[in-house]
Amino acid sequence: MKKEKHNIPILIGENLKNIRISLGLTQEEVAESLGLAPRYLSDIERNKTKGSITTLVKLCNLYKVTPTVVLKDYLSTSDSNLDDSISGFNNLEENEKNIIRKLIQYMNSDKKQHKKTKKSNKRQLKNNPKKS
Repeated sequence: MKKEKHNIPILIGENLKNIRISLGLTQEEVAESLGLAPRYLSDIERNKTKGSITTLVKLCNLYKVTPTVVLKDYLSTSDSNLDDSISGFNNLEENEKNIIRKLIQYMNSDKKQHKKTKKSNKRQLKNNPKKS
């Protein structure tokens, strides 16, 4: 049986453009920051060229997003929703980020405490079974 090739055209230019605009950056600013020609960045955003993996990584680092955010339309994982949320985190004020960090720490410590209590209860049941 022959394997079918799935030739999905990956067009990430629109996503990159939207991220850049949401950060208030111009093509010229991004191109200068990364040492790219503005025309090259424009061609990527208009899907005239795909660009290289190296360029994608540079753009993701500059925009403070993961490649998953850029490729979300082509991934079948549920993590793309999480990455959308995480990319918004980078746009928050530092005090807002700290509040979220503390909330995550609290929720994780609460889960750890819950697991410890559960384990302790299981041990007690195992060591002191009810007599019928």
